[in-house]
Amino acid sequence: MSDICPNVAKCPIFTGILKDRTFTTNAYKQLYCEAGLEGRNKCKRFQCKQKYGKVPDNLLPNSIKTLEEIGRENNWL
Repeated sequence: MSDICPNVAKCPIFTGILKDRTFTTNAYKQLYCEAGLEGRNKCKRFQCKQKYGKVPDNLLPNSIKTLEEIGRENNWL
């Protein structure tokens, strides 16, 4: 398995809400996207994708929201 998240190329936080924040996007990529399975498992976006099959565009990898809160907020439950 690759050490890079399969979703990173199309991740909307890097092309959307964090588009002009190079330092922040590089930090997120290093901590979550390029840190192998351990990094992905810490990423709230990855967790959400695994559980619901979709992710809110503005959800950050280090969100403190639970998956249940995210599901309720998006009417997925």
